[in-house]
Formats: sequence, C-alpha cells, structure tokens
Amino acid sequence: MNDSIRFNILAFVGDSTSRIVEAAVRSVGACDLRIDGGESAIEAVQNGDKVDLVLLDPAAVSMAIADGIAFLKAACPSCEIALLLGDHDITMDVELMRLGAYDSLPNPPTADELVVLIRGLMEKNEMERENRAMVEALGQGRAQTIISHSPEMEKVLSMAARAAKSDSTVLITGESGTGKELVARAIHLAGPRRHKAFVPVNIAALQENLIESELFGHVKGSFTGAMADRTGRFALADGGTLFIDEIGEVPPGIQVKLLRVLQFGSYERVGENAPRESDVRIIAATNRDLEAEVRAGRFRADLYYRVNVVPVSLPALRDHRADIPYLVEYFIKKYATKNRKQVRSITGEAMARIMRYPFPGNVRELENVLERGVVLCRGEYLTETDIFLPSEGERQEDATPLIAGSYDEAMGGFEKDFLSRILERNAHNKSASARELGINERRLRYRLKVLGIE
Repeated sequence: MNDSIRFNILAFVGDSTSRIVEAAVRSVGACDLRIDGGESAIEAVQNGDKVDLVLLDPAAVSMAIADGIAFLKAACPSCEIALLLGDHDITMDVELMRLGAYDSLPNPPTADELVVLIRGLMEKNEMERENRAMVEALGQGRAQTIISHSPEMEKVLSMAARAAKSDSTVLITGESGTGKELVARAIHLAGPRRHKAFVPVNIAALQENLIESELFGHVKGSFTGAMADRTGRFALADGGTLFIDEIGEVPPGIQVKLLRVLQFGSYERVGENAPRESDVRIIAATNRDLEAEVRAGRFRADLYYRVNVVPVSLPALRDHRADIPYLVEYFIKKYATKNRKQVRSITGEAMARIMRYPFPGNVRELENVLERGVVLCRGEYLTETDIFLPSEGERQEDATPLIAGSYDEAMGGFEKDFLSRILERNAHNKSASARELGINERRLRYRLKVLGIE
C-alpha cells in the first residue's frame, strides 16, 4: 500500500462503536478517520469530500437502511458502504447488495473484522489506481488501449504496474495474440523511461544470420552485404526500453552475447572489437515454455534467470471471457469509425456465438473477426451472418448455450454459465470462488440468487 495516498473513512456510528473503529484504524494505519453521527458528517459527504469507505450504523443516525444507502450513493458514488447491523440472514444480505452496499458486519463489530474489511478495500483501491495509471499511460502513447474488467486481467495489470516502477527486466509470457507487446508498451509508458524510445524487435521475423546485426549493429565490411555501418536496436533504445519479442527464438550463439549485455551492460557491434555501453531496460516476451526449452538444452539457464526477473503471464482469451463483451464493444466502435460505418452494436445471437467460441488466436483473432464483420455489415447491428468463425473450433464443452433475444439475455446466459464453472472448479465452495473472482462473498451470493444458481 502506498502510504502517501490516504484512505478516507467516514463513520456514522454511536459512541461505543466509535472506540472499536478507532482501534481498527490505528492498527491498519495510512487512514484518515472521521467519526460523527450528526450533521457535520452528512455535510462532509454533501460537500464532495473524498471518501473511500462509509461505516453506517442506521440506528445511530435514525435513518432507514435503504434511505441511508441511497443518500450515500447519490452524494458520493465512488465510496463503498459497510453496514453495521444486528442479526440478519442471506436474504437480507442479497437485498443490501442490490441496494449498493459493499458488506455488512455485526453490530458492534470486532476490531479484527474491521481491519480485514479496511485492508481489503485499501488493496482493492491500490490495485485499481495502479491499473488505471497503466491504461491511461498506454492511451496517451497510442490509439490502442488495454481492456480489463475480469479478475484475471486486473491481476496482470497490477503486476505490470508494479513492474513499471522499477528498471528490472520483465518477461511477458502468453499465447500468440494475447497482447504481449501492448502490455510491454504500457509498462514502458508507465515507467521512468517513458520519455525515451520504446524499440521493439521480433526475433521470429528475422533470418537467423541477421539477428546479431539487428540487435547489436555492424560496421561496414564486417560480412558480405554489409555495405555501410548499421545502428543496432540496443543503440536505438539507449536510455529507453528494448522489447525483444519471441526471445525463445534467439539462437544459442547470440544468447551468450545477450546474456553479457544483461550482466555487464556492454556489447560489441559485429566486426568491431570496441565495447559499447548499454543503458537499456529489457522487456522480453515469448509464447514458448522457456523452462521446458532450458531442460531441452535449447535455451541457456543463466539467460533465462536473467530475463525472468519479473514474470508477467497473460491469460488466453478463453480464460478471461468476462472481458469479451467489452472487447467486442471496443472493436466495433474502432472499426466502425475507421471504415465510416454506422454499426452501433451486436445482436444477442451473434454475441452468444462469439461467447462460445474458444478463440485459439486470442484477442488478435477476435479483433480480426469483428473488423471483417463491421466491414461487411449492412445494418446497424452485427448479426450471426456477419460473424465468420471456423465451425470446427466451436467446441461443445466450451459452449455457452445459444440464446435468442437481446444483448442482456445473451450476457445473462453467459454469466450464469461462467459462475457455474467457477463454482465447479472450486467444489462449490463460495468463499474460494469469490476469492478467485476477486469479489466479496456476499456479492457472489447475490449474483447466484439473481441468476437462480443453487
């Protein structure tokens, strides 16, 4: 937790509970607390003061629960509300979640219960703040952005945001099409070298005999065809970031020279004996299992350990399907604007078909499918006839049932299937499922009840 960013708590509680709240806040630290059951606290919310958490004892302020939640959400939409109540059951918790409460605790709560609540929200706020900074940095540097609404991608962005603050080497792994270069650019743009160059090089796209020259440069006459001096990517990236894509394709002989740069910060151009200094941050990426490559003797173990300082693993699109609707919306808007089309959205049937397809090509394949669909679409909505997907790729075991109807109906069907799978994976343990999803258990129970999942 960044201690320079204070966590603001406003407590509408009685005198006896206030002592417990104060003890919990002292234990946590890095918090500003204001306790008041009267008008001054209400004025603080109405005046727009920054509030992260409101602890509300409705009895202490003579306010109905629904009225209290409605008032706080209207006055301070970004705050989380934890209610201090007497006896209540899951039915009441579900109703509180529906009204906008984050959690409910016994009244009075224990200091430990409050500490867990506060620390959890502080970590959530810190992660969201880091992730927003990453996405904003990328948006300022390129037209593309990172779509992140799923717990899986939020964890990736949180790891990348922390890595961005350092100068350490980062290894991004993931299947082809998952957006490894996009994350690499975001790390660069959110880091201390953002005002210097970001230089990408794709090893897989180069002929093996040109890789050394491409990375380190060469002098005129150093080999057949070297008609002039060439500046390598390390020199171009001096002071900035060198992104080595598909580092698993680097030949063994060049792996030794790459290791030397990482160890000693110097290299030699092809045909030159004078060492050159290198002030470059390395971000590498691969879709290979480098540990398996090390065991097979195709990748040096010492280079692997030098590269794999901060590992960032990107999930396949099929493993964060909750992001698909947001990606669909983003790509439709992007390509409708680019191609001057009036396409506004997508039908429920077409969305359901997209949701059940496994996308072996990941986000890149989804983008291509939607670009083609927008170009060929004759109306304002993409339909099933506009979505071209290989039929052999539609695996029945991964399928969300095809739902005819509106976009909301299609998404409701997906959410039901998605949560059912999460529960099955965690042996129907709701606490474990909520942790995997990165949400409060009561919030999960509320969604299960709404969707009719037993």
